[in-house]
Amino acid sequence: MAKRKRLNVGGFLPSLLSSFRKMVRTVFTGQSADFKTLLWIVIFMTAFGTVMVFSSSYVDSVIKENNMFGEMRSQLGGIVLGAFLMVVFAYIKPERLQWLANWALASGLFLQFLVVFTPLGASVNGNRNWLNLGPGLSLQPSEFIKIALILYVANVLVRENRFHPSELQFWMVPSAVFAVIAFMVGFLGSDVGTVLIMALILFGIYYMAGLPWKLVGGLSLGAVVAVPLLMMSNASRRGRFMAWLNPDAPDPNGYNWQSEHAKWAFASGGPFGVGLGGSKMKWSWLPEAQNDFIFAIIGEEWGMVGALFTIVLFIALGMVMMRIAKRTNDPFQRLVVYGVTFWIMAQAFINISVVLTMFPVLGVNLPLISAGGSSMLATLIAIGIVLGIERNNALKPALRVVRGAGVR
Repeated sequence: MAKRKRLNVGGFLPSLLSSFRKMVRTVFTGQSADFKTLLWIVIFMTAFGTVMVFSSSYVDSVIKENNMFGEMRSQLGGIVLGAFLMVVFAYIKPERLQWLANWALASGLFLQFLVVFTPLGASVNGNRNWLNLGPGLSLQPSEFIKIALILYVANVLVRENRFHPSELQFWMVPSAVFAVIAFMVGFLGSDVGTVLIMALILFGIYYMAGLPWKLVGGLSLGAVVAVPLLMMSNASRRGRFMAWLNPDAPDPNGYNWQSEHAKWAFASGGPFGVGLGGSKMKWSWLPEAQNDFIFAIIGEEWGMVGALFTIVLFIALGMVMMRIAKRTNDPFQRLVVYGVTFWIMAQAFINISVVLTMFPVLGVNLPLISAGGSSMLATLIAIGIVLGIERNNALKPALRVVRGAGVR
C-alpha cells in the first residue's frame, strides 16, 4: 500500500515567509522618489493615526470593555492585514487589475446584499452597513465597494469599440452601476456619507476621462438637487440638516451636540494644544471622538499647529498621487490613480469640513487616521494599487497619452 504524504506544515510556513520577504525586497528596492515619498507619508499618517486613536478612545474603551486597548484591536488588525495586502497589490502587475474589476464589484455587491437583506447585517449609529462574521469580527463592505467602483468604472471607460465619449450612452453603464450601489448603500443602508464619497469618486473619474462640459454641468446641477433631498430622506438626517442650517435655533434633540463640542475642543486647544492625552472632550463629551471627530481631538491636543499639519499631510499625499497619475501611460491605470486620489482627498475634505461645522454631520471618517479596521484595510489596499502602478511606471518610458480616456 502506498504511503500517504503528510503536509509538511513546518516547512510551509518558512517557505511562505521567505516568499513574502522576496516580494517585499522586489517592491521596495530601487523605486522612484514619488514611490518612496508616498510610502513614507502613508506610514507616518498611519502611525500618527494609531497614536490618536488610542489617545481618543481609551476612556470609552475602559467604560465599555474595562480595557483601554479595546478600540485598538480592530485598528491594529486593519493595519497589519492592510500592510500585507498593500505589499501584495504593489507587487502584482497592474494589468491584472482589469481582470479583477468585474469580480471585485460583484463580490462587493454580494456582501452588501448580505448586509441589507440578511440577519448577518448590523446597524451602527443608524446606518446598516456592517456584516457580522463572528464573535468580535465584523466587516464594512461599502469601504471595499469604493475600490471595486474605481476599478470597474476605469475599466469600462477605456474599453474599445464602445460609444463615443461625447455621447451620453458612453457614460450610462457606470452611471447605472453607481445607481444600484447608491440604492443599496444609501437608501437601504442609510449611509449617505459613503454614497456622497462614491459620487465624488465617480464624478472625478468622469471628469479626468473627458466628460463633456454639458454633462459636467448636468451632473453638478443634479448633485445640488440630490444632496439636500438625501439629507431630508429620514427624520434623523433631516433633524441634523435643519440643525446645521439653523445653529442658533433651539436644539432639544441635541443634533448639534457633536458639532458644538468639536468647536469647544478646538477652542481649548489654542495654537499649540493641551498636549497628547490631555483632551477633556474625549471623556464622553464628544461621541465618536476616535472616529468621525478625531480631527477635533487632534485640534485639542495638538492645537491649531497640529490640525494644520494634518491638513498639509493630506495635501502632500494628494499631490504625490496626482504626479503619479500624470506620469502613468496606461489609460486604465491612470484613471485608477485618479479615482483613489479623489476618494482619499474628498473623504478627508468632508470629514474635516464636518468637524469645522462647514457641513452637517455625515458619518465620514478621516482616512488613515480615524478608527476603523475596514476603512484602514481598504485604504491601504488602494494605496498598494497606486504603489504598484508607480512601480510599473519606473519599468516603462514615460509617454504622454493624448487620445482616449484621461486627456485632461
